[in-house]
Amino acid sequence: MDATRAQRGFGDFLCYAWLAAGRVDLALGLNLKIWDLAAPKIIVEEAGGRLTDLDGHDSLTSGTALASNGHLHDVAVRLFAG
Repeated sequence: MDATRAQRGFGDFLCYAWLAAGRVDLALGLNLKIWDLAAPKIIVEEAGGRLTDLDGHDSLTSGTALASNGHLHDVAVRLFAG
């Protein structure tokens, strides 16, 4: 671990699992790759939420993610959009 710049682990995924379970209302991710978001996007959307990039685009390759319970998504996009 000392030879790496950053590590990701269960903590990265946990916010999306909590969102799908209704424990949190928003989850935010930065410096992400498509493999970081492919499964969480399905899980969040199957639970009734939304997952986009910070600008509200349905993209898994922009490097950012904003996930919500669906009800707060448009407001959150306006707050976080570039």
